[in-house]
Amino acid sequence: MMPLSVRSSVVRGLLILGVVMVMLLVASMALQLSGPQLEWIKEARGSTPFLAYWRALLYTLIFAGWTAALRLRPHPEDQQRLLRLGLIGFGTIVVVELSRV
Repeated sequence: MMPLSVRSSVVRGLLILGVVMVMLLVASMALQLSGPQLEWIKEARGSTPFLAYWRALLYTLIFAGWTAALRLRPHPEDQQRLLRLGLIGFGTIVVVELSRV
C-alpha cells in the first residue's frame, strides 16, 4: 500500500497530465479549423460591448470573493496559497484581456 503523500502526489501528477492533454487536444482542434468555420468570430464582434459588461461584472465578483476570503484570516500557509492563487488569477485575466485587443 502506498503512503498517503505518495498517493496524493501521483493523483496530482495525473490530474496535471490530464489537463495538459486536454489543452493539447483543444489546441490541435483549433489548428484544424478552416476559414469558413471561423466566420462566426466576425459576427460575434458586434456584441462586444454587451459582453464587456458581463466580463467586468465577473471580474468584480471574483475580486470581491478573493478579498472576502483574505479577510477571513486563514492560517499563514493558506493565506500564502490564497495570495498566489490571486496573483495567478490576476495574471490570467490580464493575459486574456490583452489577447482580445
